[in-house]
Amino acid sequence: MKRLLLVMLAACAPAKLPPAETEYPGVIHPASELTPDVMVEQHIEARKNDRTGGFDAVLQKKGSDLTIVGLGPVGIRAFVLKQVGIDATFEQSMGPAFPFPPRNVLVDVHRAFFKRLPEGETRGPLDGEEVTETWKDGTLVERAYRRADRPGAVRVLYGPGCTRAQCEPSTIRLVNEWFGYELTIENRRFQAL
Repeated sequence: MKRLLLVMLAACAPAKLPPAETEYPGVIHPASELTPDVMVEQHIEARKNDRTGGFDAVLQKKGSDLTIVGLGPVGIRAFVLKQVGIDATFEQSMGPAFPFPPRNVLVDVHRAFFKRLPEGETRGPLDGEEVTETWKDGTLVERAYRRADRPGAVRVLYGPGCTRAQCEPSTIRLVNEWFGYELTIENRRFQAL
């Protein structure tokens, strides 16, 4: 299991670049500003180049708390990542050391689950990035985040279940063209809190 978790975490790490080039840009808002309050049971697969790995997790956003619990074998807690204000706290009880700042995980979670353009808009600025949404038959298919200071985009592709009224997609695929990794998230169960 340790090897699997190490491979998965390493898959998400940026390539060895100078520190200024590895900073993952993105605004994190206080959890109290995020909606909806929800708990999501997930399975996450990560891929970077030829490295892959996966793990189960629980994402919970309730009130002013945003928590991600990574699970090891037989559901044992491997790590807990909490958003406190706009900062991250991280506790790890098993597995290899996290190979990147925990804040990077929060940036991806905010993009995939909580950031959205104002109602009726499909393109516009959001937190210093240009965001484009693609909708088909009333369902969100993709949200792409671009920055003037980097080529490519972070693309969040949504499986069935994300409408304007309620976004509970069965899957989410996050493709980070800036750092060359991909996350596939199977959302096994949503529970409103």
